[in-house]
Amino acid sequence: MQNWFLVALAAPFLWSLVTIIDKFLVSKYTKGKEFSAGSLVLFSSFVGVVVVALIGITTPDIFIIPITDKLLLLLGGALGVVWVIFYLHSLEIEEVSTVSLWMLLIPVFGYLLGHWFLGEVLTKKQFLGSLIILAGAIILSIDFTKQKISFKWRIAILMGLASLIYAGTGVIFKFVTYENSFWVSAFWEHLGLFLSGLFIFIFIPKYRRDFMNMTISGGRRIFLFNFLGDIMTVVGNLVTYGAVLIAPITLVYLVSTFQPIITLGMTFVCTMFFPLVVSEDFSQKNIVPKLIAVAVMIGGSAVLFM
Repeated sequence: MQNWFLVALAAPFLWSLVTIIDKFLVSKYTKGKEFSAGSLVLFSSFVGVVVVALIGITTPDIFIIPITDKLLLLLGGALGVVWVIFYLHSLEIEEVSTVSLWMLLIPVFGYLLGHWFLGEVLTKKQFLGSLIILAGAIILSIDFTKQKISFKWRIAILMGLASLIYAGTGVIFKFVTYENSFWVSAFWEHLGLFLSGLFIFIFIPKYRRDFMNMTISGGRRIFLFNFLGDIMTVVGNLVTYGAVLIAPITLVYLVSTFQPIITLGMTFVCTMFFPLVVSEDFSQKNIVPKLIAVAVMIGGSAVLFM
C-alpha cells in the first residue's frame, strides 16, 4: 500500500518543480523589464514541435480520426496556449505557492463541464466539495498584508479563467479520445499548441518582439527549462496513470491535491537557501491565511474525491 502512495506522490512533486521553474523564468526574464510574461508561452508552443515530430514518427494512423475530432483537438491545443498565458501572468503578479493553490479549482470546473457537456452526474458530495474549494479560493483572494483588507480581483480572474480553460481542454481531450488513441489525440492537441503559438508570433507584434528579445538574452536556457518542464509534466501524468493501475483512482487523485503543500515547502527551502531562484514572503500576515486556504481547499478536495 505504501508503494502506490510514493508513486502517486511523485506526480505532484514533479508538477511543483514545473511551477517553480515557471516562476523562475517569469521572475528572471520579465520582472523589472518591459517583456510580457505571456510571451514565454511561445517557447512552450515551439517545444510542441518536438512532441509532434516524435509522436508522428512513432505512432501509426495519426490521420485516421474524424475531421471533427481533429478540429476539436486543435481547439484544445489553442486553448492550452490561452490558459498558459493567464497562468504566466498570474505568476508575474503573485507568489508561486498561491498560484499552485488556485489550480485546485481545475477539478471543480472539470466536474461542472463534464456534467454540462459529457452528461456526467454531479453528486451532492461533489457539489459540496466544490463549494468548499471555492470557499478556500475566496480566502486566497483576500489580501491581509495591508492595513486595509482588500480583494485581489486580478489574480482571481486570471487563475479562475486559467483553471476553467484548462479543465475545458481536459473535457475536449476526454470527449475525443477513445481506447488506444491517446497518442493520436496528443499529436493533434500539440499541433494545435504549435500552430497557435505560430499565429501569435506572426500576428501579435508585442509578443513577437518580447520573444525575440528573450531569445537573445537567454534563449537556450529558456528553451531548456521549458523542455524540462514539459518532460516533467508528461512524466507526472504517466506516473499518475501508473498509480491508478495499482490503487483506487479516488485516492490517487486525492494525493495529487498535495501539490500546493509540496510547492509551499519548495518555496520555503528556496527562500531560505536559494533566494535567487524563488523567494516568497513568509511573514505571519501572509502565511497564516494561506495555510488556512490550503487546509480548506485540500479538505474540499478530500470531499470531492473520496
